[in-house]
Amino acid sequence: MISKAARRYSNALYSLAAESNKVDELSGDFRQMLALIDANRELELFFHTPAVSKMKKRAVVNEMFKGKIGTLSYNFLELLISRSREALTHDIMTDFLNLKKEKDGIVDVNVKTAVELTDREKSALEEKINAYTGKKSELKFGIDKDIIGGFVAGIGDTVLDASIKRQLEMLKEKFRSGEFSSN
Repeated sequence: MISKAARRYSNALYSLAAESNKVDELSGDFRQMLALIDANRELELFFHTPAVSKMKKRAVVNEMFKGKIGTLSYNFLELLISRSREALTHDIMTDFLNLKKEKDGIVDVNVKTAVELTDREKSALEEKINAYTGKKSELKFGIDKDIIGGFVAGIGDTVLDASIKRQLEMLKEKFRSGEFSSN
């Protein structure tokens, strides 16, 4: 869950980036920085540790990012450090990227299948999900042998369960309740 403070920063930053036509640049920088933070536990702890001085944090940020990311992204990190809000860095960047996706009409979808799908099957499923949501979807695929066949797709709070496992469960319930007859 993103904090209110992180949400205010990401909204303000998105507005500023949109005005200066830098949303895509900032998104690229943030993806790069998030990958680095996620891959390096010490860097994540560094941003969260109040014992490290602002001067030391500025020096590390300067060494790691100056000239490697855009000016707006770099100045934003400097602003967070100067306001002692660097612990929100990960949440702000994540929320910014989610806000961009929302504005671009993109939805994240987690798809589980029993077997690996071919590229053609993935494309066909993506088209169906795009038609269902009315948005462009970014699919992430995973394998779950328990579903036997079909797929389970998580779209935000919605779950589309088109698995054979679910169909068997529904059939079992019909037998139990007496709704199913052999006629």
